[in-house]
Amino acid sequence: MRGDKNRARTKSYDKNAVKKIAIIAYDNCWAMSVFSVKDFFRIVALLEKQLGLNNAFDVNIITFDGQEVIAAGGNCITPCAALSKRAVYDFIIVPPMEGPALIANQWRSSNMTHCLINNTHENSLILGLTTGVGLLADAGIVDGKLLATHWAFLGYFRKEFPKCQFIAHNSYLQSNNYFTTGSMNGCFDALLAFVCKVRGDAFMQLCATHLLIDDPHRVNPLLPGHRNHHDNIVLRTQDWLENNFASEFTISDLAIKFGASERNLKRRFQKATDISIIHYLQKVRVDKAKKLLISTRSSIKEIAYEVGYENVSFFIRLFKRSTGLTPSQWRDDDAWRP
Repeated sequence: MRGDKNRARTKSYDKNAVKKIAIIAYDNCWAMSVFSVKDFFRIVALLEKQLGLNNAFDVNIITFDGQEVIAAGGNCITPCAALSKRAVYDFIIVPPMEGPALIANQWRSSNMTHCLINNTHENSLILGLTTGVGLLADAGIVDGKLLATHWAFLGYFRKEFPKCQFIAHNSYLQSNNYFTTGSMNGCFDALLAFVCKVRGDAFMQLCATHLLIDDPHRVNPLLPGHRNHHDNIVLRTQDWLENNFASEFTISDLAIKFGASERNLKRRFQKATDISIIHYLQKVRVDKAKKLLISTRSSIKEIAYEVGYENVSFFIRLFKRSTGLTPSQWRDDDAWRP
């Protein structure tokens, strides 16, 4: 599959401004999610230090009233501060709550959503992790939006909040300033996307490779915006492309696999993702190549073959059209120094 459009390299913004990030802990939330986010930004800070960069992120665990909370597993979480109008946060993360507390509606009798409405600012980005989306829905700030959550609680949320649209989604969805996700992998995808906006694409790729527990092929590609839809056939097609990016196949093969005509699949894919199937595959392959360039010393020829291109010259041209640099330049360039 060949052909691509010229794309500019991802740009960072406000490089010198420290981004204030708040992780909101509350009774019956999952401590694993709270500390996974905290640890994620610890990895970011260590990489910044290794590269001689100033810390771009100020990350704190807060509670709605500044008091300790008891997480779902019985752990006590001590906050740094309370959620306050005086503190303007660039990114607010709302972790999930355990199922029994969610279904019992204990949280809806508290003042949590009231605090969320009154103490956040219009420019703040907010990420609701799986069942944490309930706090956003209860606050009435995501009415009419497509929201991702854990598959086991779709029925509950659809019944409780009919003004919102809920789907199970392993990656993340973004509607204006609101991010939602149905899995921890999706949480990391959203955090990486935020890091990309602040530090740039190459630094984000470096962070992604340091999150690995296996090899670079297992890291999801970061292609923001292309999964903001609920066409199940297209989502399954995207999943297949991301897991089989080096395979030889035709669009006709994909259409047969997912029970659609070739013309219908092309149309649905373009409508849902705002990109063609071929272009999407090429983006996935370039993304995988970036991770391999950072995390291995494989030759450009070896990497081209690993991501699905036997023609090395074509791969180099494709990579340069996408990033503005050849693979060798991208690897050797001090690209992760914003």
